[in-house]
Amino acid sequence: MKRLCCALLQLLLVAAVAAQHAFQWPPDRSSSANRTAPCGAVAGVGKRTEFPLRNGRISLVAQEVSWDAIVAISHSADPKSNADFSEVPETAFLRDSDFSSTCLAVADTSPTTRAGDNATIQLRYSIGPAEFYACADIVYVDPAGFRRPSLSCFSASATVDDDMPWSNGFAAPADAWDDSDGVSGSAVAGIVIAVVIAVILLALLGLYLYRRKCQRHRMKRQLNSVRKIPWDEQAVAASRPTPPANVKMRDLS
Repeated sequence: MKRLCCALLQLLLVAAVAAQHAFQWPPDRSSSANRTAPCGAVAGVGKRTEFPLRNGRISLVAQEVSWDAIVAISHSADPKSNADFSEVPETAFLRDSDFSSTCLAVADTSPTTRAGDNATIQLRYSIGPAEFYACADIVYVDPAGFRRPSLSCFSASATVDDDMPWSNGFAAPADAWDDSDGVSGSAVAGIVIAVVIAVILLALLGLYLYRRKCQRHRMKRQLNSVRKIPWDEQAVAASRPTPPANVKMRDLS
C-alpha cells in the first residue's frame, strides 16, 4: 500500500512539473506527449503565429526551477529531431534560473530570411533525469506590419510596474496581462494539483483502513469459532474406557 501511494504521488508530481514550463507567447503546440522530442507533441505543425524579422521577443512561463533550459529555433518547415534546431545564444541566462516567467530577446534573422518564411521555436528543459519539450510555430513578418501581442514581456523578479521594454524602445502595451490582481493561473493550477493529490491520498488511506478493518473482523470470527468448540467435553469423552462389545456367538454345530 505504501509503495502504491508513493508511486501515485510521484506520477502526479511528474505530471504537474511537466506542465510547469511553457510558452506564454507565441503560443505553443498541444503538449500531449511533452517528453517526446523534439516538440513534446504527437501532432505536427500547428497554427503559426506572426513573428517579426527583427527585434523579436518570446515570453516563457516557468514555475518550477529547471536545472537546464534551452531555447532553440529551426527554420525547417516541419522539424523532426533536435538536430534540426539551433540554440539561441540569448537564452543562456535561463540555465539554473528560478524565474516564474521571463522575457527573452531573440536574435535577428539572417539576411536570407524573408517575410513569409516559416520557423519553429523550441523550448527544451530538464527536471532531474527527465527531459521535456515544447514548440511554438511561427511565420516571419515585416516589423512594420507586426501586431504586438496584448501581453507584457517582463521578468518575474521585477515589480509589475517595471515591465521590460521591447528591444526597439517602445514599452509593452498598456492593456497587457497583469497578475497583480486576483489569483494567477499558476496559483490556480497549483491548488488544483494539490486538491487532486489530497483526494487520491485520502482515498488510498480509506481503502487501507477498510482492508485493515475487514482483516480484524475476519480474525475475530476465526477466534470466536475456535473458542466455541467444547474441548473439555471432548477430552473427558476420550479418557473414558470403552466398554467391551457384546458379541453373540452363533451355534455352529
